[in-house]
Amino acid sequence: MNYRRRLVGLGLFALLLLAAGCGQQNAAPAPVPAPEPAPQTGAPTEEPSGSSLTKQTISVFYSDNDLLALQEEKQEIAFADDLEKYKKAVALLEAPQEKEKHFPLWVDFKYHSLTFEEGKLTIDADSHNVYNLGSSGEIMALDALKKTLFQFPEVKSIVILEDGKPAESLMGHVDIVEPLTRDEVAQ
Repeated sequence: MNYRRRLVGLGLFALLLLAAGCGQQNAAPAPVPAPEPAPQTGAPTEEPSGSSLTKQTISVFYSDNDLLALQEEKQEIAFADDLEKYKKAVALLEAPQEKEKHFPLWVDFKYHSLTFEEGKLTIDADSHNVYNLGSSGEIMALDALKKTLFQFPEVKSIVILEDGKPAESLMGHVDIVEPLTRDEVAQ
């Protein structure tokens, strides 16, 4: 008899919990805090309103899924000036359209600034970027960057800084103290 009372008591308790849980379905969800601003990334920037944009189809380079060879992908960008064109090209290095076939070598690449002066494109990268590609992956990533940016005839060299200071290497394998030049691009 005690056993039945306990069983009935537990059953009533379960019903009360169920009824209490059902009443909370109409409650408003807790507000989600807005994310804090982060350093500029390679993600596409918003297009300026009210200005005329130039559209161009460019070649962007990614690795195959086995990290053995670079593969070209055509993508269209819209930009108001050359600096914006370069920023969009860098942003696309981490955003292949054919994700199942192309592996981006510049994932989550953050940079402080990108400037262009007298043929020299300077990228001031964030020193907190994490690259885990090994020596052959670093070579391939730099080749993808060069092939993507040197398709613009006005770009003669690329300088990579880290937090405003000359960078020796991105991942510790390839020396980038000297500017990357157009004649270094593998065909």
